[in-house]
Amino acid sequence: MAPSNTRVLLLATLDTKLEEATYVLDQLLRNPEIHVTTLHIGRDALSTEAAASFKSKDRVELLACELDTPAADLSRGDYSARMSSTATQRVQELMKSPTTALHGILGIGGSTGTSIIAAAMRGAVPIGLPKLLVSTMASGDVGHLVGGVDITLMYSVVDIAGLNFLSERVLGNAAAAIAGMAHSYRESIGSETAAESSTKRRDRVAITMFGVTTPGVDRIRHILSQPPHNTEVVGGRAMEMLIRQGEFDAVIDLTTTEIADEIGGGILSAGPDRLSAGAQAQIPYIVSVGACDMINFGPLSSIKQELIEADRKGERKLYQHNPAVTLLRTNVEENQRIGEFIGEKLAGYERKDLVKVLLPGKSISMISGDGGPFKDRGADKALYEALREKLKDTGTDIETHDLDINGAGFADVVVDVLVALNRKKGH
Repeated sequence: MAPSNTRVLLLATLDTKLEEATYVLDQLLRNPEIHVTTLHIGRDALSTEAAASFKSKDRVELLACELDTPAADLSRGDYSARMSSTATQRVQELMKSPTTALHGILGIGGSTGTSIIAAAMRGAVPIGLPKLLVSTMASGDVGHLVGGVDITLMYSVVDIAGLNFLSERVLGNAAAAIAGMAHSYRESIGSETAAESSTKRRDRVAITMFGVTTPGVDRIRHILSQPPHNTEVVGGRAMEMLIRQGEFDAVIDLTTTEIADEIGGGILSAGPDRLSAGAQAQIPYIVSVGACDMINFGPLSSIKQELIEADRKGERKLYQHNPAVTLLRTNVEENQRIGEFIGEKLAGYERKDLVKVLLPGKSISMISGDGGPFKDRGADKALYEALREKLKDTGTDIETHDLDINGAGFADVVVDVLVALNRKKGH
């Protein structure tokens, strides 16, 4: 039997999606183990009748986000930004209390509601807690909504503007899905707590990878997962958030390619805060420059004509990784800026004795070694020199090894350094 206090949060602009939200709520309440907190994130207050209808239902709590400025005085963009922040803070408050902590979140929205709900899902709850968003926007480019978080998107198929046979099917499926996920999540965290209280969990190490650094990551993962290390190695885009949540005991930031996209305008930037989480975590942190030789773009047909022309003239180097991804080789100027970016972030780390920069002297990706299309020792040198200059006299250690980033030798160096840093921390 599932536990009787599985808590689901329903997020919606109830002033515009009242009928749909009421239908979802009723579907959720068909499951007697579900308790629902409904959070109104709309511009206008609920009518007395609508509020009374929600409050009259068993196992339901109705909350509303209130802005410090009347919504009527705000533009649509300002309202969306302020409500995103307010809703995120409100959900964070719910998560802090053991009596209101959530086991799942379900949101329904059009374009504005979707942006607010997605922001709260990204910013307020941990990775692993089920997050389901039924949205009119789910069939397009959703990268800005999901970010690096485990948000599940369900396309509404029809506009969320009243009920019909299609919307009822989609919303009913969403209610059933979040109920099942929330029950499973609650049971799993109970099992994890019991397991961790009876036996020490394995150390967890975050490691960053990209397709062109996968061989190196696989070698490191293989070594660390075996005795005597017996370490759980986790990779993924959400690393920075998970570091802030205290999920890792150490970080191997082998692949910092998102910085190249941030500098060069690529499509896979992680934003200007990349590398910031490690400064707060004060855990062993190994940094390298994997795949900083490339800026990621979409299909070749999407590349700007000036880059196509520069490639034809030999002034820049484009490489079609696959039909959906085209790579641009970073040049000397871009590599200088990448090195400065990394150096400035690492210089701000408090526990510099737990930080080590490891630079592979032969290649920083699968395609930048000898004979590779992105081999450019001048660009690599600019990156390394800029990084060393920024870290000069900061107390941060830098080592250069005449190895390929994907080679067995470099993997051995990374593991040896991690062991040494763990000793400093007291593992």
